[in-house]
Amino acid sequence: MFTIDKQTLSDLNAIDHRDFSLCNFFDNTSTLGGRSLLYSYFINPLKDIKEIQDRNEAIEYLSNVMDNHPFDKYMFQDLEKYLSIGVETDSANLFRYYSEKLSFNFWSAENQMERVLIKRSIAEIAMLITYLTELLNKAVEQEKPVRRLREMLKSLNKLTSDFDLSELKVIASKKISPALILKYDYKFRNLNNHNIKKIFTIIYELDIYQGIAKSMMQNHLIFPTFHNKTDVDHMLEIKGAYNLFLKKPIKNDIIISQEKNIWFLTGANMTGKSTLLKTLGACIYLAHLGLPVPAEKMDTLFFDGLLTTINLGDDLSSGRSHFYNEVLRVKKAAELLASKKRMIILLDELFKGTNYDDAYHATLTLVERCEELNNSIFLISSHITELSTKLNKNHVELKHLETLINEESHITFTYRLIPGISTEKLGMRLLEREKVFELFKSIPSQRS
Repeated sequence: MFTIDKQTLSDLNAIDHRDFSLCNFFDNTSTLGGRSLLYSYFINPLKDIKEIQDRNEAIEYLSNVMDNHPFDKYMFQDLEKYLSIGVETDSANLFRYYSEKLSFNFWSAENQMERVLIKRSIAEIAMLITYLTELLNKAVEQEKPVRRLREMLKSLNKLTSDFDLSELKVIASKKISPALILKYDYKFRNLNNHNIKKIFTIIYELDIYQGIAKSMMQNHLIFPTFHNKTDVDHMLEIKGAYNLFLKKPIKNDIIISQEKNIWFLTGANMTGKSTLLKTLGACIYLAHLGLPVPAEKMDTLFFDGLLTTINLGDDLSSGRSHFYNEVLRVKKAAELLASKKRMIILLDELFKGTNYDDAYHATLTLVERCEELNNSIFLISSHITELSTKLNKNHVELKHLETLINEESHITFTYRLIPGISTEKLGMRLLEREKVFELFKSIPSQRS
């Protein structure tokens, strides 16, 4: 099972109830049930490569056969109401059910509203079952059957074994005789109420896949490939990775080998270090959900979990300082690594909650410990560029985000990832550019 915690989900803006969350980005669902199920996907990453590939395959198939599905959220709200109408538990058989309906004047004017609801509902359920059967059969009958959709068809066939498909087609056309209305009301609402709700769940899953397929096509996303071999040249290779929430994102290549599985990332504030870590984290996370990723190409090992420390703050309720929270995050990373999990650890400006000397030695010690762990990937961003001379270049890759400064001290952030250590000192340049000290100097002295 892929390990991810609340802090990491928050760092990646995974499931925030805001427009720019990853969950909302992929939410093109037409049903409330589909939306709820999609949310559960985002907190339950898949457990192995086969499950990921099955989900990829289903989404990709549906992206090529996109159609206007015959349902919406209002239909399912009404159908849920229909199924919740009191079930006639005393109706031991269909004949008894007929008799009860006749005795209660089911066809009278005073029962017209119930009759209309029942007629419409069974027609809609029949239409949904017919639509599902045709869609899933096409997926299974092609040259390369879609495994996940084949499993869904198998479940659907079991759930509908008590129904006559030819009768359902007649009902779906809304040419319903009184006998068929009573027969299938009894079957849907009484005998197979639970099965009909399970069929709805199949529709919700298809609703999710069709919505994700729409996002994938509109945003030119791709599915990653996975390998489980440890003798390949790289642990992770992403070409053209970019952030989904930027209007004009800069694409970067991220290639991490097992020999140099630690990246030491430097750069001034505003150069894009945090954004890069979030971009990488999102690609890894989405890949392990079985969803497409924002990149031109991605190939990766299957990892056991992702842990990030990007937007970490104080915890006033428990009295924990920022630095102590950093300590606990690093401790959690160590515990996961000690359990032999293959992890991706992303740490942004680590130990900034303490003084420079303390942060220098703590970061150096951490990197030295991680050098012995080549089964996982570590990206550590830092302002402490002086550490570069102490790091073991055999296992640590030095990377930074480019900054250009011209003769007029104009600063340009390219957001491009390049080798080496950042040497720019931008603090005083920015203060001078904004004339901060000149403004202070212009304030008259208030001392007598």
